[in-house]
Amino acid sequence: MELFPQDALLEWLDERVIPRRSRGPSEPDEFTYGDRVRRALRKAAGATGGTSESLSTGTAPRPSPGRSSRDVLRVRELMGEQVERVRGAGSVVDYMNLLLCLLFLRGAGGPYWDRLTERARTGSGSDGSRLLLRHIGEVVDELLKRLGMVPGMQEQLLRLEPRTYADLTSVVGQVGLLGSGAFRLVLDEYERRAGLRSGEFFTPHAVARIMVSIALEERAPGMLGAVFDPYARGGELLAAAVENGGASLPSEVHGYSHAHGTARLASMNLALLGERSSVRLSRRTPWSEKRGRGAARFSLVLTNPPFNMSDTSREARVEGDWPYGAPPVGNDNLAYPQYVVGCLEDGGSAAVVMPNKAGDSANSAERTIRENLVERGVVRCVLELPDRLFSSTSVPVSVWFLGSPTNACKEVLFLDAREVGTTRKGRRVLRDEDVEAVVHAYRAARSSGAGERPSADRGGGKGAVLAVGVSREAIRERGYSLRPTVHLGTGRHRPPATDRAVSRAWETVERLRCTVREADADVAAAGFGSGFPSSVKERDATLIELCDIAAGPSFTRLRAEPPSPDGDVPMVYPGHLRSGRIEHAGDRYVSFPLADRLRAFEVETGDILCIRTGAMGPPALVRPEEAGWLISANLLRLRVKEGAGVDPAYLAAYLGRPEAVAWVRDRATATGAPTISKASLGSQPVVLPPYDEQQRIAGALAALEAQATAHLRFAAAVKEARATMADLLTTLDQPR
Repeated sequence: MELFPQDALLEWLDERVIPRRSRGPSEPDEFTYGDRVRRALRKAAGATGGTSESLSTGTAPRPSPGRSSRDVLRVRELMGEQVERVRGAGSVVDYMNLLLCLLFLRGAGGPYWDRLTERARTGSGSDGSRLLLRHIGEVVDELLKRLGMVPGMQEQLLRLEPRTYADLTSVVGQVGLLGSGAFRLVLDEYERRAGLRSGEFFTPHAVARIMVSIALEERAPGMLGAVFDPYARGGELLAAAVENGGASLPSEVHGYSHAHGTARLASMNLALLGERSSVRLSRRTPWSEKRGRGAARFSLVLTNPPFNMSDTSREARVEGDWPYGAPPVGNDNLAYPQYVVGCLEDGGSAAVVMPNKAGDSANSAERTIRENLVERGVVRCVLELPDRLFSSTSVPVSVWFLGSPTNACKEVLFLDAREVGTTRKGRRVLRDEDVEAVVHAYRAARSSGAGERPSADRGGGKGAVLAVGVSREAIRERGYSLRPTVHLGTGRHRPPATDRAVSRAWETVERLRCTVREADADVAAAGFGSGFPSSVKERDATLIELCDIAAGPSFTRLRAEPPSPDGDVPMVYPGHLRSGRIEHAGDRYVSFPLADRLRAFEVETGDILCIRTGAMGPPALVRPEEAGWLISANLLRLRVKEGAGVDPAYLAAYLGRPEAVAWVRDRATATGAPTISKASLGSQPVVLPPYDEQQRIAGALAALEAQATAHLRFAAAVKEARATMADLLTTLDQPR
């Protein structure tokens, strides 16, 4: 008999909708065989009482949550139009708390979910909505009390004002169809939309997995024990320890959280993983209470503490127990590593997210702490990550892997992983293969005993991960810096040059050289060298005669869901219009549901975008790849009328002339910011040659632009090839 993982089987069944003739009376449209199996599993759990008891005893099996494509689509639907229909005067966060509470009760199974669905079937009207929300909040709060967490979900849910009872029960029904990985998907939405501050945002799952994987391998072989996070945020690091612990699953999970809302979510998340956790609220810094001999010790500590980025020359603090040196007043960056090391059992290990600045700050107190951490063999590995990984900050970070001083190490492994991952909507995202690349590079360096010479390892990921092992003596000579780039001797983003790297660089140069020749030939064919013939004016017109002019959506239409780097459809702002083109920075997107409601503000190929409010500059022509994007309130969209006899590319070039831009600036009202009205812009005069002449002019200008772009790219490639060649030729001891 061949066995398959339950989650893999359910995901496969999720792709198969039950035919209408085979569905039961309580199975709605789009109900899948996976949904049917989940319902049967919940009923079986309710009959035995196993899953429902797990929330108070911690005896349930630990599932491995999947992220099926069907769950992604269903969560996206739940975050669409139903948000407005259910939240009413409540906030989007209140609505997401409803989804998380429902998923929590669905995961609890047994009588909890069955009673809820029964009440949903029998209620009605606005009173029914309030009674159902009260019931959900009461049950969740009671379960949170059993977990030792301060309740408060009922209060949040009662802020919701569903338009109809059917809207609320529809959400209940849709949540019932979600799989085990949906709680994490909604948590992702929660972080994206809740506007969490720097001290509250969650650690990306990929970073958490890397921290757990490497910290477990730094721990003494065969060691099992409790896991602790002194700054638990949403419990994502503790959850990663449970999900990715493998054979080293924690015996206990403990954490301190500094916000009521995220603390509840952490407890719910861990409970759904079958873990009896101890997440407690604490407003104080963890080292404010002295740890005596009887204080708890942990085999694994994982944390992402808040950063204090300010430089300070103030003296070291007096209060507290600082075995490696007192941190400077007002900066806790090097307080957390000391506290974490003091929490470890002999043979235990820790992973702490740290700002890169803490690794080589010039402050004397912080340098002393780094010196003592290194000299006592506490620092085992430092991993530098790409920037822009976190939702609320672009601060580049590293992860410090620390060990108990009883197992002192004489060498520190430095890893540079700044090149892994891909950029998506303004943020750096690490995929599964990137996580594997980092962990693979770590293992390869550890197994080979990476010495002072850097080694590069891709491990299946997109970018190479550099690794080097550095002795205490070498770290001492370099001022006790804990920045990987200092010890790798590069300070750059590419691996050491090789003959193959040089060959690839010159291949790029030759490819772009051909592009330059083609662009030069196109310009020559346009006849510039023999004197480009002048154009003849056919007629004068104004913009309002040639184009439909529309302004972007008002700010009030975006207030409930402001654009962010994590949406779906790009929104164009004045700052994105540069040199006659749209250069989107990947920083402003809206969700698909909101984009659907704002469809009247979409752009099409050939539209021309002008600045309505702000620093007036040349307009931009919309290219095919930008069709379907949205304009913001501070832009005006010009769309050429059918039969107007004007070529959009010609019109964009005409409006981009310095004289035309100056005309707009002169007529922009001098208020807080220059503003041009639709009526004023519509009166702008335009000189039009015959239509075929407009196309000839537009084509010639496009050829010149393509020529300039080709030459710039070619020049950049030659510079890169030269740098690669210089790197290879000047590394004298490198084997060829």
